[in-house]
Amino acid sequence: MSEAKGRPLFWIASYPHSGDLAVRSFLQQAAKIKGYRPKEPASLEYINRDVPWDTDVWFYREVIGKAPSEMSEQEIAAARPKIHDYLSKKYPGLPFIKTHAVRAEFHGQPSINTKVSGGGVYLIRNPLNLVMAFAYAAKKKPLDAIKLLATSEYRQPTTAQNALEPWGSWSENVQSWTEPSLPQDLVLRFEELLNDPRAQFKRLSDHMGLGLDAKELKKASDEAIKTLGIEGKKASNEPWKKGLSPAYVRSVLEVHAQQMVRFGYLTNEVLNFAEVDRDMVLRSSAALRQMEAANMNVAH
Repeated sequence: MSEAKGRPLFWIASYPHSGDLAVRSFLQQAAKIKGYRPKEPASLEYINRDVPWDTDVWFYREVIGKAPSEMSEQEIAAARPKIHDYLSKKYPGLPFIKTHAVRAEFHGQPSINTKVSGGGVYLIRNPLNLVMAFAYAAKKKPLDAIKLLATSEYRQPTTAQNALEPWGSWSENVQSWTEPSLPQDLVLRFEELLNDPRAQFKRLSDHMGLGLDAKELKKASDEAIKTLGIEGKKASNEPWKKGLSPAYVRSVLEVHAQQMVRFGYLTNEVLNFAEVDRDMVLRSSAALRQMEAANMNVAH
């Protein structure tokens, strides 16, 4: 018998706190308009079922027969492609899958199963405001968040709800999904998503070929914006300017400037606040990336 043919998966990829919930909510609303689960509402209550995270412990129990807490890193790495295959061929939810994983080899296994992949959207956010988001969410000092974003080959540990996930550093994560630029992948900046969500949702819909007409696109966008409570909100530099000292900002730039400049985050405002020279921080971050290049795989 021939193996069942799966549907291509579309990755909703990001370093955490970069806006994946907004994209997932829009996709849930769009699917509902097209007839997905017509007897149930499109709501955040069902978001993890409809647009799941590939680390959910349920998948490991279903596919591998063990909870991630019972598995080694190597076993989790070997399980990831199998879980993606299951999501492609058997999972009844939508083929839009959330991941925070760096796109790289993980203990000799691909962290993203390209055999069942159809493309993706990568959400990126200014790492200075990411530091503040992590510090707020975890109730930690900004310095702890700065260290987290700078940790090469970082793995988020297994919890009761989710399996260990290889994030890498912020720069490693960004680079893995955006270099080289692939036609099947779309990059959305969190700041643009917040400033003009309807325009960014249209870009996403067009890229994914969702087949929404103008009325359907407006309805899906409006419902997602309402659900998330982001109507009228604008991206701001105030969080990092109020929460970080010049020395802290400088430490972020020295690690991440090479990726920040690619997406418009290495501004004169940031450089003047940190009291640093653009070329200096670019050289610093480039040198660090070169040292990490030999260890680009998340584990060996």
